[in-house]
Amino acid sequence: MSAVTRLAHALGRADQPDAAGVFLRRDDAGLYKQARQADARAAKDMSLGALDGQLVVIKGNIALENLPTTAGSVSFIAPAEPTDAPLVQKLKSCGAIPMGHANLSEFAYSGLGLNPHFGTPRNALDANLAPGGSSSGCASAIALGIADLAIGTDSSGSTRVPAAYQGIYGYRPTMGRYDASGILPLAPSLDTPGPMARDLFGIRLLDTALAQTERDTSAAKPSHIVVPDRNSLGAIAPAISALLYDAMRRLRAAGWHVHVRPVKALEQVRSTFERYGTLVAAEAPSTLSRWTALDQPALDPHVRRRLQAALPANPDNTRQLHAMRAALKNDLCEDLNSGFVLMPTVPQPPPRLADIATNRERFARESARALSLTMPLAFLDMPSLAMPAGPKLPGYSLTLAAASGRDGALLATAEAMSPLLCDMRTELL
Repeated sequence: MSAVTRLAHALGRADQPDAAGVFLRRDDAGLYKQARQADARAAKDMSLGALDGQLVVIKGNIALENLPTTAGSVSFIAPAEPTDAPLVQKLKSCGAIPMGHANLSEFAYSGLGLNPHFGTPRNALDANLAPGGSSSGCASAIALGIADLAIGTDSSGSTRVPAAYQGIYGYRPTMGRYDASGILPLAPSLDTPGPMARDLFGIRLLDTALAQTERDTSAAKPSHIVVPDRNSLGAIAPAISALLYDAMRRLRAAGWHVHVRPVKALEQVRSTFERYGTLVAAEAPSTLSRWTALDQPALDPHVRRRLQAALPANPDNTRQLHAMRAALKNDLCEDLNSGFVLMPTVPQPPPRLADIATNRERFARESARALSLTMPLAFLDMPSLAMPAGPKLPGYSLTLAAASGRDGALLATAEAMSPLLCDMRTELL
């Protein structure tokens, strides 16, 4: 099928009523121009690679030429960008077609994915549930069949939570693996672009295009898989626990070495957050104050409340967080000893939209719960891949993670593991 035909189908799907809220802005005329160029290259056998002609949704906090980078906010005036973010330029150099800005939680500051200004993207698995955030539009675009690929961002779980809620793959790389310039920041010590896709092949395509380091060709099967015990994970819904233990059983039957044991770094991250607060909360208020007043009435009330709750900033706490982060990263690397962590992506299925949209206390609790497993991995700078597992149900997702810098080995291991997790769907139904 030609790129023009696929684009026409994608835009038609995007304009259906159930896809309202997926996009902030598109330049359809420019998209057709790029699609025609892709078809011309194909006709001359001059393809730029596997991404040539592929439709990629871009999160609304990443710069796209001639579009304003609003980050899903109406609280400030964003001028049209003079140029694409470097990662978008890389994608275009591979022939990919960036479809436009996808919707998101305002300023990427929520794990649930709602946006009162531009509408909330639909959860493709259950329209009554939260789509997951903050990269909600990216996940919905993939899960609704508008695009196969997306580039989101992830500070605390913003690619992995919506991936888990909507049955797709979401990846948070080691920081620095991809060029993060041209992204409106939230918490600079944590912000990173993150690929999202319907399958692992799509994640691999985007990683190969964007990685600033050479692809790791490490052996696919690790020496061991560590499943954190209950003290390390905290409270997990029974259905998600059952999913994890079914995956363990299946992996062991296939010859994988899987061990349940404490992961002290995860326990210590939680106690660190309880004592000093979270790193994203320490950095977000000062970062976002460059664009808007934190008491601006035009802000999403949920976002405004979260920002104001982090004030006044305590520089001593921030210094302690950075010191603990460095120490715990080293501890984790020694603890895993080249192994990998397998754990749930989210502790429970997503909440109902009707229960959280106007209830601020419930919203805050559910957002914190949604990020409770992804945020520690981000703090430890662990490359982390959310993978659908078991029945195709919202929240049924497992994460494979590794020590910082082991992205290539992680993705190679995921390629060996993912088919086993996908096969669980028919077995568990």
